[in-house]
Amino acid sequence: MEIKANQLNDGRKKNWFWDYNCIFDADLTEHAKLVRLFLARCADNNSRQSFPSINTIAKKCSISRPTVKRALTELEETGWLKKTHRYTENGDFSSNIYTLLMPEAQG
Repeated sequence: MEIKANQLNDGRKKNWFWDYNCIFDADLTEHAKLVRLFLARCADNNSRQSFPSINTIAKKCSISRPTVKRALTELEETGWLKKTHRYTENGDFSSNIYTLLMPEAQG
């Protein structure tokens, strides 16, 4: 099989996710990094968006709900995450969408 110079061929097995390496050098708490990596695990590869509940994040990261909320706030305030509220057609709250970003200072 011929691979063109501008074509990326990723031979890794399925069930993996990626995030920017600079997340480990970022001035973030360990909980913010953990939550960010979990959101990356849940995110769609193209849009970099995910929508797990606070309860799911807390359970999967083995941290409390208040700790998740603080981590999400920290990620938002430092430019690593954009949170968007979703609502049903009749105006009831549905869930949050978390879009993973990379702050310009990190790029």
